[in-house]
Amino acid sequence: MIRRSALIVGVAAVVAACAGGGGGDRKGGGGPPGCACDPPGCPTVSFAGNVQPIMTRSCATSGRCHASNGAEGLDLRAGQTIANTVGVKSNQQPRVLLVKPGAPEDSYLYRKMVNTPGISGIAMPQGCPGTPLEGACPSADDIEAIEQWIIECATDTPSLP
Repeated sequence: MIRRSALIVGVAAVVAACAGGGGGDRKGGGGPPGCACDPPGCPTVSFAGNVQPIMTRSCATSGRCHASNGAEGLDLRAGQTIANTVGVKSNQQPRVLLVKPGAPEDSYLYRKMVNTPGISGIAMPQGCPGTPLEGACPSADDIEAIEQWIIECATDTPSLP
């Protein structure tokens, strides 16, 4: 009986944690220090499982621009991406963060990927669509995963099953 009660309390705690936090104004706790971000409920995108593979394939492999000592000094290899993007000022537009947790529309990395008017230089990854490096261009689902990761405060927290 005690085990069952403990299980029920544990499940209720997880459900309660997942049900809240989606205030929609993207202010509050969570995210890196100095960033105000309130994730909208449980994470649905895993950085390691969804986002980093996109960055590795599209941005940080041999022949792409953002491996070690990459373009604009931006290293997007595994183990480097979050520290080099989340809450970090863009070299091209220093008043804009590369990734602003909770706000893809204010995140320069996302804006470069969707070719938002007002970016400096060209859309990224360079040559997409139509790059000669097959498989390097992110799909619409890839872009959506990155957008959702930013909405969910751009952490390395894995998604829940």
